Formats: sequence, structure tokens, C-alpha cells
Amino acid sequence: MLETIFGNKTAQLIFLRLYREDEVSAGQLAKDFSIGIKAFQNQLEKFENAGLVVSRKIGNVRLFSFNPQSSYVDSLRNLIKVEYEKLGPKGIDYIYTRRKRPRKRGKEILGEKG
Repeated sequence: MLETIFGNKTAQLIFLRLYREDEVSAGQLAKDFSIGIKAFQNQLEKFENAGLVVSRKIGNVRLFSFNPQSSYVDSLRNLIKVEYEKLGPKGIDYIYTRRKRPRKRGKEILGEKG
């Protein structure tokens, strides 16, 4: 449904990922879904121009999150929630990919002190 409303699959993937995660980057989305980075960059830029998302830069990575000051975000989250609940286990596994290679031994996991 989100793909039909927003006109493309990248928009759907961005919103479903943002629904469950605080921030996303175009590069990580492109890598996870094997879709060109430019498609995600363009879509995220449109959403930022519309005021739905905001970005911040860490090094050379631009991270996007929902704009907490937008009056549309709560309604948008409710719409995304309906779509998310229809995904089922296979859809959720596809949208929320897991790490594909093992973590370096002894490397700290974000949020945990080892």
C-alpha cells in the first residue's frame, strides 16, 4: 500500500525501516536492499524538503530520522504501522535485515560495554 501511495518501492522501504529504527542512511539502505544509492538519496531528499524527515551528518554519513516537529509525522507513523502489521515474518525479515558477517572478536556492540 505504501508503495502505491508514495509512488515507488524505495519510499516504502525507507518508511518501514524508519518505523522501527531511529535513523537510516541512504548507503545502508542501498547495501541492504541491493538498490542503487541514488534512488534512496533522491527519495530521502524529497522527504526532507517536504519536512517529513530531518538529517544530520556524522563524518561523511548523512543520517535521516522522522521530523519530530512535523504535524504529519504522527499520522504517517499510524499509516506505516498498518502496513508493518501486514508484513508477516518473511516481510519483516526482508525489511529488517540482520548483520551478514560476524562481528570482529572483542569489538564493542553499540549500547553495551563489554
